Amino acid sequence: MSSGLNEDFLDCIVRLEETHVQQGFDEGYEEGLVSGREDARHLGLKLGFETGELIGFYRGCSALWNSALRIDPTRFSPQLHKHLNDFHVLLDKIPLLDPEDEAKDGIKDDLRVKFSIICASLGFSKKQFEYKGYPNPSSNLDF
Repeated sequence: MSSGLNEDFLDCIVRLEETHVQQGFDEGYEEGLVSGREDARHLGLKLGFETGELIGFYRGCSALWNSALRIDPTRFSPQLHKHLNDFHVLLDKIPLLDPEDEAKDGIKDDLRVKFSIICASLGFSKKQFEYKGYPNPSSNLDF
């Protein structure tokens, strides 16, 4: 009978260990989900902000160029008119209300290419007319 008691005691220890391992796994999994959601939220905010900045910059450039066209429609070549129109159409295609739409990445790439073509056609180097992003808060800005 003492042999059976040892086996029951060992089975109890093994089950207790399995219970603790499973409990530890479950707790770790739940904490990982919470942490992962928070990390994903921060990344999503960062990428959304960067995309909004870029689109805002491009919209500002498009508005400026279209204003110049309204003042003097003959100022730019017909080819540049087409590039400016294509640029504006691409801006309108960006799915701002559906952030998970993967088409936005291709459109952003197309906008970058079209922007480079327009800048070159206007005689600007891309570096001269490139959006640098939001100023770094650590830079010494005087207001």
